[in-house]
Amino acid sequence: MAPELDKKSPVGIVANLPPSKKEKSKKASEVRTEKNNGIREEGNVLFKSGNYGGAVVKYTECLNSDPQDAVSLTNRAECFLRTRQFPFALKDADAAIAFDPSKSKALYKRALALNGLARYADAVKTLKELVQKEPQDATANNALAECEMLSQQAFLGDYNMPALLFGRLNMSFRRCADYVGPVAIVTIPEKGRGVVVTKDVKAGELLCVSSPLATAPIQAGVELVLIKQLVNAAARDWRDAAVIQTLPAETDVTKSAEIPAPDLSLFRKHLTKNDDVGVTEPRDQETFARMCGAIVKTSAIRNAQSVGVYPLPSFFNHACAPNACKLLVGNVMFVRAARDLQKGTEVCLKYFDVTNPEPERAIHAKRFGIETCVCRRCLVERVGAGDAKTATDLAAKKATAARELAVKDPANKKPGMDRDGEKAASAAAAIVMDALQVNSPATLIAAMRGKAKASHTEITQALAEWKRTKGKSEAPDSNVLVELANWFDTKCDQLGLDPTAANWARTSVLQVFTNIAHCLSAAGLLEQRGQMLGRLASTLAEGDPASFEHCKQLAVAVQNAKRLGGVDAAKGVERAEKIAAQTLAVRYGCGGVDELPIVRELLKHLEHAAMENAGEFCEQA
Repeated sequence: MAPELDKKSPVGIVANLPPSKKEKSKKASEVRTEKNNGIREEGNVLFKSGNYGGAVVKYTECLNSDPQDAVSLTNRAECFLRTRQFPFALKDADAAIAFDPSKSKALYKRALALNGLARYADAVKTLKELVQKEPQDATANNALAECEMLSQQAFLGDYNMPALLFGRLNMSFRRCADYVGPVAIVTIPEKGRGVVVTKDVKAGELLCVSSPLATAPIQAGVELVLIKQLVNAAARDWRDAAVIQTLPAETDVTKSAEIPAPDLSLFRKHLTKNDDVGVTEPRDQETFARMCGAIVKTSAIRNAQSVGVYPLPSFFNHACAPNACKLLVGNVMFVRAARDLQKGTEVCLKYFDVTNPEPERAIHAKRFGIETCVCRRCLVERVGAGDAKTATDLAAKKATAARELAVKDPANKKPGMDRDGEKAASAAAAIVMDALQVNSPATLIAAMRGKAKASHTEITQALAEWKRTKGKSEAPDSNVLVELANWFDTKCDQLGLDPTAANWARTSVLQVFTNIAHCLSAAGLLEQRGQMLGRLASTLAEGDPASFEHCKQLAVAVQNAKRLGGVDAAKGVERAEKIAAQTLAVRYGCGGVDELPIVRELLKHLEHAAMENAGEFCEQA
């Protein structure tokens, strides 16, 4: 008969071991656990101090000892999330869930990683699983609502623009998702690759939304910052590496045309899966960095406060009369049609200020690798360019000589006289331009510029003094400029320019018409000023439609209607608001005639920008 066992004594194999080995066996397991706990705690300390790289090292050390340590996997996933290494975060979160399905925290990390990878549908699915487990978890419920909204944006282009514009969204990683609308990248004759619409679109329709691969404030050395960001983006995500290697890096049109147009699936991250076969990080880092340098030089888009490399927008070509407009919300770029476009029409943005004459625009274009701009506006304004250049060069020569004589003249040393010789120079140039035979768009624009310059300095000084004294000094006389504007319009008719070409020409001398509006305001001639502001808006509707400048002019027109007063003041203001609403809806994607409260909120920001010469309220560096 077997002896009775002591209920407190060990059983099985351990029961047969000597007491010393029993203690040793227990200590090995405990020591490993205690050691890992200590290392993990060191990682936690590093994490709290913001040293995510150091924390990853510690958590990895724990996992080398115990690959099934779900806590260390979850913690390391959080480090990868903080450093935007979403593929690695997803891998760790998946492993943590596999080893310990009860860990709700790992599910949340997985959802955030999927969100960062723009896989919104998968993120929604994961968060629904988490909410089912933890229905009272406010963080999970908020994240679910956010990912559902991002999914709606990415798949349908459905954005709550007022909330985005006025900062009414509280988001974790992204303020908004990328979106690819009815566009395609194709080869454009004489331009290389470009973007066309794949169906008829209306003005204001969303064409694409793009987050930057690299962005930085405008400052010295910004090119190197952008190159480094592109290299890092490629290292973090194979999809970004694949996109970067397709971006325009060649200014030669012939060579650019030989490069195949990339498939738009590259720009639709929300449709990719983790197991998709893609391009890995380039092995030759030096060659890749040189390529990134060429991309920055060719494709970087300059904004008011920042410069960035945007994937799909990099393929939009330039036109001096653009048919699309870009808007930055934070540093995310929205591109909308600025006018109705037929299927197959090329979509063009402006690369620089287009309210200058063709010769000045040509200088800017060369900086962007455009040897000769072939847009319709430039072709029109280049007619007669030889005669215009001859006259302009002669005017400059005469102005220089007159300036030198005026500066040497002792009589001009007295206060209020022509001490710097600018008046004499402007007058000499005006005499040459008066003699110019106006028989083409180029000579018309050159003559207008030369004639206006004679009075520009005096009017500018008088306006500055009027503003400084808050209206107590005498307002500048606008009659000279008004007569000049009427002469310009008459010449447009005599040259047979159609309304579009006439507005293009007027855009090239826009400053003259803007100065007239300023003078009329100073003189209190608000009714005439309203008419001039209407002409300015009509001009920009053709030359720079739905631009920030266009919207500001419309806001000033509303402000002018408010100042007019009178019996029908309210009707006049409402009429001006409705006119503005149409263009604001095109640029901002909200604020149409049926949304006047939003229109008024937008106008308030635009009026401030016009008065204070400030940047666009929704953009930030």
